[in-house]
Order: sequence, then C-alpha cells, then structure tokens
Amino acid sequence: MVANGKANGDFHTSYLYNPDILHGLDWKSVQSKVTPFITNENPGEDYFLVRPLQIEDYDKGYLQLLSQLTTVGDVSKTDFEVQFRKMQKAGCYFVTVIEDIRDSRIIGSATLVTELKFIHKCGERARLEDVVVNNTYRGKQLGKLLPMDQHSQLTMVPT
Repeated sequence: MVANGKANGDFHTSYLYNPDILHGLDWKSVQSKVTPFITNENPGEDYFLVRPLQIEDYDKGYLQLLSQLTTVGDVSKTDFEVQFRKMQKAGCYFVTVIEDIRDSRIIGSATLVTELKFIHKCGERARLEDVVVNNTYRGKQLGKLLPMDQHSQLTMVPT
C-alpha cells in the first residue's frame, strides 16, 4: 500500500510518487502482446525515460502534451505546482510520463487514480485516465508502457 504517495520510505519531493514503484514490474504476462517487446525499463530507445510526473515537467511541455488529448485551459506554473502538491499529498494519483531526454520533452502520459472502497472487502480499485502519446511518437507501442499501479500489476491499453 502506498501512503501519501510514498512507498519504501521517502523519495525526492519533485516526483509525484515514489519512482521505485516502477522497478520490477512483471511484463511476462503481456510479452506476446507487445511487439517489439519493450518495458518501462527498456522502452525501445535509450533516449526514452519512463518515470513519475515531476513538478519540473511544467517546463517540459506536459500541458502541451495533454492538449493533444483534450482542452487544458489556462494553467499557470503556479497553478500547476499547487495542483501537483495537492495530488502528491493525496497519495492516490500515479501520473506516469515518458520523457524524450534528447530535448527534455514529455512525450507520453497516463494517470492512474486509486480509491479505497468499502465494497469488495474494503478493497482498492483504480481507473486509468488521460492516456496520451505525442502524435509524432505514436505507433511505437509507447502507450503500453504507461499504465501501471502501485502493486506492480501491469494494465494494458490499446494504442
């Protein structure tokens, strides 16, 4: 279980959630569905980095990427930072991004929102939202690298 966006101790506060959550995901069950076979740790190109959203991503084109999905509206850097801290404090938002480190641009993103339930024996459920890959990077299976949860269970989405 992740509490307040933290798992396995503290993590750098610029991350929305602990990046260690992304390590060791089991891709074996979907290996036949991902061609060529890529994972979050081996995304197909050495200049792609799959990681949690960072507060600095405002300056790396995160909102411009989201505008390829829907209307974002006028969000200042301060607005972004305030919302980021609220999401970080809530601990139930897992925004995973892909960065093209050659030019420090965010080129993919997905949001996993978790919620605690009373049903299903006080279970936890999650829903995947806001999955987008920059239109110039589509067709590389990158959208399949984004959906994940804090229990290291991979969720596939069509791209």
